[in-house]
Amino acid sequence: MHVFRNEELEFIETPGANATVGLATPSRGAEEVSVIRQRQQPGGGNPPHFHDREEVMTVIRGSVDVTIDGSRTTLRAEDTMVIPAQTVHQLSNSGESEAEWLLVGPAGIGFFHASGERGDPPFAR
Repeated sequence: MHVFRNEELEFIETPGANATVGLATPSRGAEEVSVIRQRQQPGGGNPPHFHDREEVMTVIRGSVDVTIDGSRTTLRAEDTMVIPAQTVHQLSNSGESEAEWLLVGPAGIGFFHASGERGDPPFAR
């Protein structure tokens, strides 16, 4: 059993006004699921990317715009979206407050740039 206390979490600052921490990842002892917590400041955004496995995103607070195939959907606190594998998507915070969400997928889920180049971030390992 592994317990990770909120006050012990160390977020990694990433481009686009983001901060991210792996909660349950292979390096933290998770063998079958990956849970990642992200925060994004107003005006922040992630580059277009995709995963090799299905991803579930649940917004905890604030709102996040998810763009897929030129279509934008706004998720608000307590909304959940299932993003199929191989689907290029981009996240942004057009709200007035910090947004926070959980990303859930299979352990070892791959992160890829829209170009197809693998780009697994350290927080996902």
